[in-house]
Amino acid sequence: MAVETVWRDDEEWERLPLFPELPPTPALLLDSEDRVFTDPFLAELAHTRPLQRLKNIGFLGALDYIRLSNGSDFHRRRHNRYDHSLGVAELALLYADIRGLNRYDSRVLAAAGLLHDIGHGPLSHTLEPVFNANFGINHHKAGTAILEGKTALGGQIHEIMTAYQVDLDEVVAMIDGTHPGAHAFLFASPINLDTIEGISRSRLFAAKATRPFNPKRLVALIAAEDAWPTKAADEFWRLKDSVYNLIIHHPHGLLFDGLAQAYMSAEISQFRPAYFLWNEEQLRSRQPELFSIFAWARKSKRRALNRLSEKNPKIFEHSLKAPVRSFAINEHCRVNQPDDLKIRYVQSKISRSVTIAELVGSMTINKAVLT
Repeated sequence: MAVETVWRDDEEWERLPLFPELPPTPALLLDSEDRVFTDPFLAELAHTRPLQRLKNIGFLGALDYIRLSNGSDFHRRRHNRYDHSLGVAELALLYADIRGLNRYDSRVLAAAGLLHDIGHGPLSHTLEPVFNANFGINHHKAGTAILEGKTALGGQIHEIMTAYQVDLDEVVAMIDGTHPGAHAFLFASPINLDTIEGISRSRLFAAKATRPFNPKRLVALIAAEDAWPTKAADEFWRLKDSVYNLIIHHPHGLLFDGLAQAYMSAEISQFRPAYFLWNEEQLRSRQPELFSIFAWARKSKRRALNRLSEKNPKIFEHSLKAPVRSFAINEHCRVNQPDDLKIRYVQSKISRSVTIAELVGSMTINKAVLT
């Protein structure tokens, strides 16, 4: 029987629904699953095609498939980039409300939160290296094109910005961390709204946290206190270290990334640059075998490798970047102004190339995190 037939007849991937019907995101992240903004400007942005597409873009990419979604435990729901974007916008509005910012400045901050991930492609960071290497596409370039209305997703965002007289360039500068204003550190500093929300969400995804980190509390402290909330911010920085090194860059997650990247690399002639602007349901309709890999890997990593090696004998030689991040606190530095944040909170990243064979051979699963 041909390999193609075997793959298409295997229905195991059906057991991993992309985005099953799940309860709302926990209140410590979002007030409701479908946030209804009272500001019509933000409400219109949230309902644009580019933002709605993010409902079907997983937050952690292939790593999401390490767990099956669960309808009762928040940490087992499949998080998406739309939820995350709304969460960042909510944090921006919380900060703006406590600080008493005017409507325009509040809109710039909240719009930056809504739009900062607008360019993410299917499976998020998992497939992006292959898209970038073969087609020169990444989420930064795609995001810029979407915001400027230069893609098939249309020009709704640009039109809304113009209608409400919100400067798109100013919002982009806030997202990029180049805005000159007093509140730019909310997106430009090591401890920023995007990271605060994303790390808190990743921690919930990974395990039942007996003491989950509340992002709203940290942002409220940053907004309300004249002095930097050192204790709470330091706690978050330590959490960021554990989330990256025990969850995001865990060998198990890297293996899932590597299997998906290996498949796409082997089948690159079947992919098109336009797929980067698809959502995951669209991609699965065209490439169901890609998503079946995750079901196989959940049951048996060896089985997934056997299936892929039958199609691509060099699968074990496929290499990917294995990043290692470190996060440290320079306790001698007191935070008196935003520039001090980059001195007190230090991070570094190194990457090495690792093959699928090396990942399988050296992987030790931390059951406290992954079970």
